[in-house]
Amino acid sequence: MRNEMNNVGHFGCSLWFLVLFGHSLMLTSCAWVLGREMDHATYSRAKAEQAYTDMIHTALDRKENGTPSTLNLKQCIEMALAKNLSLQMAELERINRTHLSLADWSKMLPHAILAAKFDQGDNIIYSDLYVDSYWSEFYARSSWRLFLETRWSPTDVAIAYYTARNADNRVLLSFYEKVRLTQKIVETVEVSFFRLLTTQECLPWARNLLSLRSDIARAMERLSRERLAAADDYEKALSDEMKAQHLVAELELDFERHANALATQLGRARLFSSNSSTLVVKGSLTCPNTNEAPQEPEITALRNRPEIVALGLKQVESSNEFRKSIVKNFPRISLFWRYLKNPYYDGRFRDGQQAGVLLYMDLVDTLAQLKETQVANNQRLRSKLEMNAVALTIASQASIAAKKYQTAVQKASTRAQALDASEKAMKAAEVKVQGRNLSDVAQKKARADLIIEKIELIKSVGEANVCRAELKSALGTNYSVPVP
Repeated sequence: MRNEMNNVGHFGCSLWFLVLFGHSLMLTSCAWVLGREMDHATYSRAKAEQAYTDMIHTALDRKENGTPSTLNLKQCIEMALAKNLSLQMAELERINRTHLSLADWSKMLPHAILAAKFDQGDNIIYSDLYVDSYWSEFYARSSWRLFLETRWSPTDVAIAYYTARNADNRVLLSFYEKVRLTQKIVETVEVSFFRLLTTQECLPWARNLLSLRSDIARAMERLSRERLAAADDYEKALSDEMKAQHLVAELELDFERHANALATQLGRARLFSSNSSTLVVKGSLTCPNTNEAPQEPEITALRNRPEIVALGLKQVESSNEFRKSIVKNFPRISLFWRYLKNPYYDGRFRDGQQAGVLLYMDLVDTLAQLKETQVANNQRLRSKLEMNAVALTIASQASIAAKKYQTAVQKASTRAQALDASEKAMKAAEVKVQGRNLSDVAQKKARADLIIEKIELIKSVGEANVCRAELKSALGTNYSVPVP
């Protein structure tokens, strides 16, 4: 009895030791896992912060080796299209949709299934045999099987067919979306280019105007002290000088803003500091002709804008979805062939082949598909309404852009006539100069008025070119590529 008690005591101590050892091992494992997770989280956070910092420095310190500092319009458009990240993402989306299209077409092939089954037979199986006078029992042995099965369903093929056609439509849809995105990028680059070119040509004239206004203000101050000019004329000269200073400051800010916008579109980050290089564009500002606007801009836009074709593809897709929903209402028919391989030949498990037809129909799924068919039909009607709405929007955009362009061209023509009048006044002031100070001031005033008209003319011509770029984008004629 004492030995038994000792054995029980030893067993209890061993059991407590195992429990304590298990708890300590579990706590150690948890601490190690938590510490590793914390280290991993800290490391991941540090890596993310480092990647973010590197991205910021890369975006700010980005230098284009071999890129000229003076660019024309064609070079700007080529650089913008080559380095635009949105276009690169659109191209990746088109490639992904192409792969998905191939994957959907492959679903029309018969399905081949290879499976293996393993049974661990440690259960007791009882057998009641007539030849035995008693119940017999034995343990079932382990076994394994191999299945090779091929299935093909006409219903699944029809569903896969409409799905694959929609996938092809999405590939074309991504192409037209990329074309429209390219048209908008070209429009943005052209607008920034002409605005920068306009400001760039106005700045020298504005500085010359400021110099003339300062000379006039000093001359009027002297004449006012000598009682040769009224005080109101002197105050007006000071006001004109302040306006010229404000004009120069405004043009310098506009130049930096437009240069920064254009550089960003070209993929070149610019840091405006004392030693930073300035982006300069080259080109000639000429007043466009009003004949460049078509007589029927709405029809031209509807023929060239890729959104119309994209909406047509969406309408076809909705029709395919409607047909696919109808096919889903049919009972499922599946043809199959199966080969079974067994390692044992004991009368219960044999090698064999099976072939047959499986016909089934889920009533709950059928009820749900009826509602989905109604939704698909409504979506098909909605796509038609959407196409009409977008067509009206595109026609309205083209009409507004054409009217805005014609107004800008007419304004530029009016400014050109005003410039001619200022030139005539300038020549008349030069004729009246007789060596007197007042005549010299009048000559400078006429020259300053001429510069103001010159600046306004440059702005008007630049705005006309901007409106032309917006018109070409609204018409869809600024960029087009053949359908692949």
